[in-house]
Amino acid sequence: MTLTNGEERAKLKRGSLARGIKNTVLLFGGNAISAVISFFITIYIARLLPISDFGSYITVISFVTLFGIFTDFGINTVIIREGAKKPEDTHKLIFSSMGLKFLMSVATMFAVIVFALFTPYSLEVKALIVLMSVTLVMGGIGSMFSAVFNIYQDMKYISIIQIAERITFATLAFVFLIAGLDVPGVILAIIIAAFVSLMLNFIYSRQIHYYKLNFKPIFDRAILTPAVWFGFAGMLGFIWQRVDTIMISLLSNMTQVGLYTPAVNYVGIGDMAVLALTGAFFPIISRAVLERRISKKELSKYLGYFAVAGLVFVGVTYAFGGQVMIFAFGPKFADSIVFINILVIGFAINLLTIPTSLLLDATNNQKVHVLNATYLTATNVGLNSILIPAMGALGAAYATTISQSLGAVLGIPIALYVLKRSHHL
Repeated sequence: MTLTNGEERAKLKRGSLARGIKNTVLLFGGNAISAVISFFITIYIARLLPISDFGSYITVISFVTLFGIFTDFGINTVIIREGAKKPEDTHKLIFSSMGLKFLMSVATMFAVIVFALFTPYSLEVKALIVLMSVTLVMGGIGSMFSAVFNIYQDMKYISIIQIAERITFATLAFVFLIAGLDVPGVILAIIIAAFVSLMLNFIYSRQIHYYKLNFKPIFDRAILTPAVWFGFAGMLGFIWQRVDTIMISLLSNMTQVGLYTPAVNYVGIGDMAVLALTGAFFPIISRAVLERRISKKELSKYLGYFAVAGLVFVGVTYAFGGQVMIFAFGPKFADSIVFINILVIGFAINLLTIPTSLLLDATNNQKVHVLNATYLTATNVGLNSILIPAMGALGAAYATTISQSLGAVLGIPIALYVLKRSHHL
């Protein structure tokens, strides 16, 4: 029996939804397993090291990670978006971007080293930052290889590689800590695990779509122009959401960093689910907006889903979350419970912005993120500058939650206005 146009569209819609759910499950499964592995090795590290040394370890990771956005600056998002529309162009997209991504990654590594030298950190912390900066090059190139999995919506490879990287890190960190290498040993484990991830991404991605290596920078305006907006939005958004740990280390002390870490790890569990969801549905939404407008009813439904999810997460946290985390990390982290209870509110409110954010990215309206991220970053950094010297890590928790709340209150209406004006809603 021949399907009508309406029936065909309904079938495609159901197929896209099923594929999105499957990919979300695969990504979330990989993220969940990785999170469990990371959680237990982090607990082991936190219990073994003094709080100040644990804070130094977290500071090294946070400092280097803060620069990670500059290894990509939106290029990967453009590759995935355009590749999802025309997978046969994957080789061209990868080949055109590889040299520039390599150059950006190396430049970022040197920038981290230079900035680290001017920080007030101890000589040991500075040395560890310099050592770990090499992961920026491996991560920058590896993430581009990984884009092939998103383009072809073969998310199982992302999960497999992520789990392999976490197992490698956890195993080596455990061995190096037993050997008495302390924080330097854990950083070395991170570097080796990053190399394993790079190799696996390269091997598996070329099995899906063969591409040649190219380390000569090519400045392709078709990729770079939209990437710049993604990059600015990503940079500001990352600073907005992750600058708190760095500012605690600069304006307070390493003990406060250590106490703040269980709260960040707890909220990170929710972030894992969000990353899985957005990673799975972004290619599907990018393709869907080419074929039809998204109805207000459909968008409202998804906003409702995220609102319920946020309320459930807050309820579970206040009932059990803080106590479970302190049981895991140990009684010396008891002061972290209040940080968890504050940060989870901001996380729940921030969930509401996901549906409109995905639509903005898919419809080439990513520059709106730059506007939103600019005032949110300024708000968060400003509040941290005022509250951390007076309140320590507690001030950082309040600053983050206030800025995330502001992001939802202002960001969603702005996104709706832009989507309506561009006739995508």
